[in-house]
Amino acid sequence: MANNSANTVNTVYVITGGNRGLGLGLVRSLLARINTTVIATVRNEEAASTLTEEIATAHHGPGSILRIAQLDFSTVTSPKAIRDAFEFDMEHIDVLINNAGGTFPMVPAAETTAHDLRSAFEVNTIAPLLVFQALWPLLQKSLRPKLIMMTSSVGSIADMEPVPGGAYGPSKAALNWLTRALHLETKDSGLVTIALHPGWVQTRAGQFVADQWGFPSEPPDTIESSVEEMLKIIDEASEETSGKFITQKGQILRW
Repeated sequence: MANNSANTVNTVYVITGGNRGLGLGLVRSLLARINTTVIATVRNEEAASTLTEEIATAHHGPGSILRIAQLDFSTVTSPKAIRDAFEFDMEHIDVLINNAGGTFPMVPAAETTAHDLRSAFEVNTIAPLLVFQALWPLLQKSLRPKLIMMTSSVGSIADMEPVPGGAYGPSKAALNWLTRALHLETKDSGLVTIALHPGWVQTRAGQFVADQWGFPSEPPDTIESSVEEMLKIIDEASEETSGKFITQKGQILRW
């Protein structure tokens, strides 16, 4: 999909977890484009207030607006519950970015608890699938729909990181599997689906992982650089990249 500054057609993005970190960075950058509707989900009213304050001074391109939906992915139980959270009319969705997720203790597999596994799968695997199921009818009304599943290289089985992944790694590996399956099941409908690794970014989650692994410095990637690179990947995503596990720099990762 080309950058919206090149046309006057309103493009609709849904970004889950839009009140901080990469989600907030994506919201800011997309609102700066013209004729862009950004629908961001947040966990609660406090997060909604935070997002509203953050965006109040951000640059808005002509014709661009932000809408906020409240969704707590740790308690979502069905696609209907997700649809009910979107209380405004939407004729279509062009790009769904499943960004919301959670981090958990990055301990060895032998020490990972059942509780953490259940919690990680609920937020990092099940919730993104339910969001897709809920919004798929609206994606089908787009001329060039895209599904972006925010994942991590920690979820790669073929190139497993030499550090503990705790419950986070397997939850992202399962998300990768679902991403590939959705690509194969929907490619004839024109949906472009990618599993996108944003890099190791200077967010609260990124710093948590650095601390868990005992790294002495902060993560190497800034929010600004990651968002810029990810949006380039998203804008240029096509049938050729659909179904791939890809980094923000365009490197294809092995599952």
